[in-house]
Amino acid sequence: MTTTKRITVTLPVDILAAIQTEAGGNVSAYTAKALKAQAVRDAADRLAAWQAGHVDMTEDLQAVSFDTLDDLPGGGQ
Repeated sequence: MTTTKRITVTLPVDILAAIQTEAGGNVSAYTAKALKAQAVRDAADRLAAWQAGHVDMTEDLQAVSFDTLDDLPGGGQ
């Protein structure tokens, strides 16, 4: 079970109205879903930035990943 914590957020009235319309009565769930999606995008951006600075390492890791997949049953076909 996920632990939750109540917070207070201040939003522009028009954004809140749009959320309430789309949320189907559950603003908390809608907001949590939107914030989770943004956190994933932020992490993907950080990963892409890291990979850009480690191209050689990334290529080596990709080669290892493909080799590992080839070793699985049905791999390398």
